[in-house]
Amino acid sequence: MSTQELIRERPSAVQAEKTRFRPDIQALRALAVGLVVFHHLWPTVLTGGFVGVDAFFVISGYIISAQLIHELNGTGRIRIADFYARRVRRLLPAALLVLTSVVVAVHTLAPQDRWGDHARQVLASALYGQNWLLGAEPVDPYKVTAVAHFWSLSVEEQFYLVWPLLLLLLFKLRAPLARIAATTGLGLVSLLWCVRLTESDPAAAYFVTQVRVWEFAIGAAIALAGTRLALPKALATATSLLGLALLVGSAVHYTGLTPYPGSAALLPTLGAGLIIAGGTAPGRQWHTAVTSSKPVQLLGDISYSLYLWHWPLLILMPLAVSGGVLDTPVRLGVLVTALVLAYLSKRFVEDPVRRWSVLTGSTRLTFAAMVLGLAAVGLAVAALL
Repeated sequence: MSTQELIRERPSAVQAEKTRFRPDIQALRALAVGLVVFHHLWPTVLTGGFVGVDAFFVISGYIISAQLIHELNGTGRIRIADFYARRVRRLLPAALLVLTSVVVAVHTLAPQDRWGDHARQVLASALYGQNWLLGAEPVDPYKVTAVAHFWSLSVEEQFYLVWPLLLLLLFKLRAPLARIAATTGLGLVSLLWCVRLTESDPAAAYFVTQVRVWEFAIGAAIALAGTRLALPKALATATSLLGLALLVGSAVHYTGLTPYPGSAALLPTLGAGLIIAGGTAPGRQWHTAVTSSKPVQLLGDISYSLYLWHWPLLILMPLAVSGGVLDTPVRLGVLVTALVLAYLSKRFVEDPVRRWSVLTGSTRLTFAAMVLGLAAVGLAVAALL
């Protein structure tokens, strides 16, 4: 999900986005999606790569909060409808493309007894309620659908829906430290809930929104701290190194047997938070040559589309080319195809729709286009059933 949302709505908004763009966070996105994709393709090699999703939650908490705080400080308010419209233009076009493609591919490749499960989950994904659907029933590993990964996107969208309103309430508190304390308190409540639910109902704990709020809260608290976190260079280096060690270390050492999320999720989320906090130091840092390189930035730029495409390909491509066998050539084919489709989606779907002047100039038209897109997916689902 690119932090460079160069929309054509208002020149001041465009300039603000340019000012706040951070290559190190784009690189963190690249790392997070790389962990997830590699884990899904080679789960026995990178057993804990699922922690990349937790890193995404921290990033989203930081980026969205920073944008909203910038608007609040500049205007004293948040244009709620504009915010939601920007999210629609940014996220929905590629998501609807993938969902529609999945319906067509399932109809063509999957056994008919799998159509119903896919239809139900495609609809839940389009409405960003997939996480609740998966959290309400045991996940059958033999019936995993090609859109199961939309659970994390559903959690993020629900955060986007609620957080601007909560942030407005937080800004009723005059003292910046009180806002940070309130956000931290909200996060602690969610974390305690997460730990308890992981012990009693781990399936629900993995998917439901309220026990993931604390991960967004880490990023939000860093954004609320703002310039107070402008660390000296030496401290910033130590902070980002520790964060990288926590995130990558948990990806390497965690397995499917690790009770998760629970307290175990503290390591990768705090790691992501430390990396973001470490990037507040001015000037070049120890990782700049790598994190600002074109390949890393490109991977971060297409990370959203790559996440969208890789899982359906992983589930459906073996049915098309190898009789359902997921061997090494097929895994490599999935990886290459996902990268190509992610790049094409970013260039020809995400960016053009997000910058289309017809939509950027009208919130109402944006929401009307959203309804039409959802209706198209609904018709596709009906045809599959």
